[in-house]
This record gives sequence, structure tokens and C-alpha cells, in this order.
Amino acid sequence: MTALRSGDPPQKGLGILYHLAGLFGQRLYFINKTRHYSDKLKIHAEACVGCGTCVKLCPMKNLALEDGVAVPGDQCTMCYRCIATCPKQAITLLGKRVVEQTGIEKYL
Repeated sequence: MTALRSGDPPQKGLGILYHLAGLFGQRLYFINKTRHYSDKLKIHAEACVGCGTCVKLCPMKNLALEDGVAVPGDQCTMCYRCIATCPKQAITLLGKRVVEQTGIEKYL
């Protein structure tokens, strides 16, 4: 717990057996569910301040800044990183507004 608080998470699970367990236990089970990307990510231009936080965090490079506003693509994997970190709650995937943004800090 203290390692998480200090920003140095434990490195457990990096061995080959853990990788194989993750492959068979999770990736193969969800392969059909994640085969298709979502194009339902919405960015509310009037609320976006163009800080670029979401663009930096997107693992799929699905977001881009155009004219000072973030613009979504059609390769969203629904990881919610952009939604959870947007300082103005300008990004939604389901619904019309963000109800709560939560990081791991809430649970430490």
C-alpha cells in the first residue's frame, strides 16, 4: 500500500507464467468483445479547454487536438482514461454528463 502511495507500484506479475495466465484467462475470453472499436466517444467542444491531457493518455492515439479542441476518432477501446482525467469533464462515452471521476488515489 505504501508503494502505491509513493508512486512506485509493485512489479509483481511480470513473469512468463503471469503473462500466460493473463493471456488465457482474460484476453482470449474477451477477444470477441474487444474486436470492434467504439465511435461513440463524445467531446463537448464548449467545455473542452484544449489542455491535451486526454490526447497524451489515450493508448490508441484516438484523440487529437484541432483548433484548441480535442477531437475523437473511431478507434476507442473504452478504457475511460480520457474521461477520468479530463479537468473540465468534457468527454463522455455513455450518457450526457460525467457523474464521477475517480483515480486510484481515492482508494489509498
